[in-house]
Amino acid sequence: MKIDLLKISTRFCYSVSFGGAFIILWAAFVSPSQAALHTERDVVDQPEQASLVYFDSNGQRQYSLPLSTKVNMQVSGMTNRVTLSQTFVNDTEQWVNGTYMFPLPNNAAVDQMQLVVGERVIEGQIQEKKQAKRTFETAKKQGKRASLLEQLRPNIFTTAVANLGPNQILVVKISYQQQLSYEDGEFSLRFPMVVNPRYSPQIFKDQTRRTLADESEMPLSLASLLQEPYQQENNSSEFNQAYQLLRHSARQYAQAGSQPSLKVDLHIALNSGFELETLESLYHPIEKSIRSDGTIDISLLDSKANRDFVLKWRPIVGSRPEAALYSQTGLSHADNQLPAKDDYALLMLMPPQGKPDDLLNISRELILVIDTSGSMSGESMIQAREALHEALSGLAAGDYFNIIEFNSNYRRFKPSAVSANASNKAKARRFINGLSANGGTEMFGALNAALSDPKQAASNALRQVIFITDGAVSDEQSLFELIDNRLADNRLFTIGIGSAPNSHFMQRAAEIGKGTFTYIGKQSEVKHQVTRLFKQIAHPVVSDVKLAFSDGTVPEYWPANIPDLYLGQPLMLSIKLPSGAHPQLVVSGNIGEQFWQRSLNLQTKQPAAGLDLLWARQYIAALELSKSHINQQRVEQQVLALALKYHLVSSQTSLVAVDVTPARPANLPVVNKQIDGGMPHGWQQPAALPQTSTASRLLMLLGVMLLVLAGLSFTLRSRASEHKVSI
Repeated sequence: MKIDLLKISTRFCYSVSFGGAFIILWAAFVSPSQAALHTERDVVDQPEQASLVYFDSNGQRQYSLPLSTKVNMQVSGMTNRVTLSQTFVNDTEQWVNGTYMFPLPNNAAVDQMQLVVGERVIEGQIQEKKQAKRTFETAKKQGKRASLLEQLRPNIFTTAVANLGPNQILVVKISYQQQLSYEDGEFSLRFPMVVNPRYSPQIFKDQTRRTLADESEMPLSLASLLQEPYQQENNSSEFNQAYQLLRHSARQYAQAGSQPSLKVDLHIALNSGFELETLESLYHPIEKSIRSDGTIDISLLDSKANRDFVLKWRPIVGSRPEAALYSQTGLSHADNQLPAKDDYALLMLMPPQGKPDDLLNISRELILVIDTSGSMSGESMIQAREALHEALSGLAAGDYFNIIEFNSNYRRFKPSAVSANASNKAKARRFINGLSANGGTEMFGALNAALSDPKQAASNALRQVIFITDGAVSDEQSLFELIDNRLADNRLFTIGIGSAPNSHFMQRAAEIGKGTFTYIGKQSEVKHQVTRLFKQIAHPVVSDVKLAFSDGTVPEYWPANIPDLYLGQPLMLSIKLPSGAHPQLVVSGNIGEQFWQRSLNLQTKQPAAGLDLLWARQYIAALELSKSHINQQRVEQQVLALALKYHLVSSQTSLVAVDVTPARPANLPVVNKQIDGGMPHGWQQPAALPQTSTASRLLMLLGVMLLVLAGLSFTLRSRASEHKVSI
């Protein structure tokens, strides 16, 4: 009887355990994505380039507006003038209003837009942002063709077009000025092609948005986000912008894996002014030819717009510039013919570098912060793990380190930094190998811990925080404030991972953190880039850098707080100065314990265009970083005044163009459509949007535990049967 009871009990436990494990594991892996999967399964399999066609969660076929993009770049000296031509095509029999969200470099000074209708070209006007929106909406209601260019983030913009007739074409041309990068004797430019999906903590946490969650507080579904009407009743511009990003991300996830990337036709005219040793495109194949005047024409062969385009060129040894000063008189967009009062300059100066081998003997405490959120899945996570291993390899005896991973929460490798001995490094490598991408992107806690944890190394050791992420968040401002408040003696270095990281966050965070930004676009670059970064940050080459005229007065320059300069890194400043008033600029700083100074003759400056735009763009960026709840109104007024004067798109201004001739008859309806980019290269198709917190890991753990219990039950039942037979 005892044996029968044991047999019945074990059989019951076996059945319950196995069945429970199956159900729970199914729930962990499958159930959160049902709405998304429904949408994804129904996507048509005949999409065309830049013509997005899909079914929504109600089974309704949805079309987006076909688009093609051409990019022309004119590179000269230290600047790049870029014009994007976005061609909107209405291949339906309806009148259409369209919208398109796209990325630009975070230092792009956007100052011009043209609306091209047939043979006519309508020049865009800079207006206060709300006024520009009213101008556009009025034109839209009156049946006039119009376009509106708005800034959503410093590196994300939207174009809206109104009243595009059946089978008509409309072109919007957007122009911007950009400062080139120069580091380690190499110039580079970077052009983003896709907006990576963003995580928006403020929206996930906003209790007023709980209607987006189901009754059991389960994660948001793609279907609910796509169906949810835009909430105009919330007048917060920050909320509205974050919500636009969230909906864009939701559409990207819904179409991931089934939608081809948009394509872009890119051409560059490179006039470097010197003979080149190398010229390479890191992630896209190109073809090039040389004109008789030495200008190099470069065209993109692979036109998929699914990852950042990066071009680098290196002058031959002996012609690499050690100093350069470019200048422009007056404004690019002057309202009158009065004589210009100001000059604008761009200064590049390479300070003495010393010997790299002499810079590596200072002990350090290294805090490695790694993003393990869902957006890092796929190739990004592989690159990030390898970067951590390379960073560990660079630590020497006497160094200290710790690792902090974050997704929906954060956790440390050790409660505090530990010695970089062989035992701790081996444990850390096992910790790194166990990291996987899952959950939301809650950076705040991890960053706060990295900057606030007590220092364990010697008091003279450098404490450096290496922050590895794709930066796929939309709450950048709160993170900037955290870094500024908690930095103290820390130095923050950011490593952008993946094919389309959020460069606005990565570069600004490094600037505030007095560090540098490193971009790693593919796995084969990890070792070289991390090794280079470690040599670079051994300690600053020049600190306490200052700029003044020879008479001691100080010009207006940006960035106002000049960061420490590291190995291979030049001083780059945008300057405003009275025309012809001062003959010399004096740059000074400290190299180790020694004072260093160099004078530059302003009479030797080279002419350049668009430098006022770069100066104003950096000024606006500095104002935006200083914005708080206390000074918000004053800062926004300052940004508005600057942007209107320099004709720049900003957080407070937009460009709007209206064709005064009505195009759409008043009695005909119009439909709204959008254009979405695909997912960045290397991203794995997710099951659902990144969540603030999901129970998937807990469910998987419970499932595994029940499987173990089922196995034990099976063993006991078998033994009971054997025992019965032997009796």
